[in-house]
Amino acid sequence: KGKKPSNKIQSSARKKRYNLLFSKCKKFRIYNLVVGHHIDDLFENFFLRMLRGSGLKGLVSLGEETRVGNINLLRPLITFDKKDLIYISKFVFNFYIDDSSNYNTKFTRIKIRNLITELKLIGLDKKKFQLTIENLKRSDQTIRFYVERNKKINSVLSQKKELILKEDFFDNSYEVVFRSLSDLIHFVGKKDNPVRGKKIDNILNKIKKKRLFKETLGGCVIKMVNHTIILTKETQK
Repeated sequence: KGKKPSNKIQSSARKKRYNLLFSKCKKFRIYNLVVGHHIDDLFENFFLRMLRGSGLKGLVSLGEETRVGNINLLRPLITFDKKDLIYISKFVFNFYIDDSSNYNTKFTRIKIRNLITELKLIGLDKKKFQLTIENLKRSDQTIRFYVERNKKINSVLSQKKELILKEDFFDNSYEVVFRSLSDLIHFVGKKDNPVRGKKIDNILNKIKKKRLFKETLGGCVIKMVNHTIILTKETQK
């Protein structure tokens, strides 16, 4: 209902769908939402994120479980083939909905879907590809371990509700520091969406060059006081 978007149609529709689902979850106090993503979605997401220049975290972002606010987004069918789910839908429900936009090649996702089909014809092995993604996920889990440790050991919440980052906070690999700062900005700012990577890069570059004075990002005020980084929630005017 209402005005239709002229661009980014699929992403806009996806946001609308999730907003509807999350609003119902909130209304009925539902904390676990099951969705029907399958293995083809996993592969498509990988290539989409690669085209966008995503890092390791983005490439493996479509996992079996994702936390969105206080809702667990569950994907128990992520290892199933789409053709198997279509078969089950026909057998159990006697129908399934085939979205006409799935054949519209003006959408990047559909172009990638067709590319994957072509790659299968020249030898793309789904099982081997899935193994590659699983190996990347293990690497991502390792980084997350050090991120959580860095946040726990090298950040302190003061009585003034200021989050103080110790010098050792930045004495880690760039990826660990990047994710740690991103998480803490999200924690302090309490915004729904995470801050874009380029903006985090910019903040870290200023910190490295000792040129950070005061920045506002994701509802969070970041300032440097005597070479110490302090994060506070942005006050609403």
